[in-house]
Amino acid sequence: MSEFYIGNRLVGDGYPAFIIAEIGNNHNGDFEMAKAMIDKAIECGADAVKFQIKNIEKCFAKELLDMPYDHQNSFGKTYREHKEYLEFSHNEYKELKEYSHQKGVTFFATPFDVDSFSFLKSIEVYVYKIASFHVTESDLLKAVCTAKKPIIMSTGMSTLEEIDKACEIMKADKATYALLQCTSSYPTDDTDVHLSVIPELKKRYQVVVGYSGHERGISIAASSVLLGSCIIEKHFTMDRTLKGPDHAASLEPKGFKLMVERVRLLEKAIGNPKKVVLDCELKNRKKNRGY
Repeated sequence: MSEFYIGNRLVGDGYPAFIIAEIGNNHNGDFEMAKAMIDKAIECGADAVKFQIKNIEKCFAKELLDMPYDHQNSFGKTYREHKEYLEFSHNEYKELKEYSHQKGVTFFATPFDVDSFSFLKSIEVYVYKIASFHVTESDLLKAVCTAKKPIIMSTGMSTLEEIDKACEIMKADKATYALLQCTSSYPTDDTDVHLSVIPELKKRYQVVVGYSGHERGISIAASSVLLGSCIIEKHFTMDRTLKGPDHAASLEPKGFKLMVERVRLLEKAIGNPKKVVLDCELKNRKKNRGY
């Protein structure tokens, strides 16, 4: 499928790239900051804001949750306390969804488990994200397919065979889905980005393809549209120096706005592949060739 709707927005070849501000956990557990980030993402030109939602006890092993986690990016003495500090309640996520839609921007989230998916389904989000971590989690994939909404799946740290299996599950359930080229390294070195995978994914799977970037800067993500990226996802923060694991690989508002502007400029420059004499060339053609 070369196009599909997210809400009332068409996404796919020939349409402006759908740009996602990945807020994730960069709100640092502060609900008012989360709302401020939604406002700022809208100012920057984002089409959607994305969060992460998880049932802490079901997503992580008890041994991991009980481990000490007291360092500069920690919000608790144990990994459980750290994760619980960053997680909003269901009522808070619902309020963020309503707030986003009142402001005219799409809200969605990455569910890390089936329970979290069920909650997102209950509040009727327009689209779902499958993180690279969950490409091989068939139970979660099968559950998300039941929503009959578009699915965006990142492909970081995955082999083609693993992506094949995930796509087979989605195709079997007649799901509408898109794939994002992604490298699961935070931040990603420029030489590990491999934008060339984008047209290969499009050729192999015949679906909408995009890019989820964790590299520093704006140029690489913006340039992905030149290789056919229809969706661009970048982590978003109010301040890259804030405490927390994802801020350093994120864009601040100024950078995110510049990336959006660069994407829209490059989309104009891509133009039409058909080579013709343009109206703007006729004057010089007449002057230099006489016809």
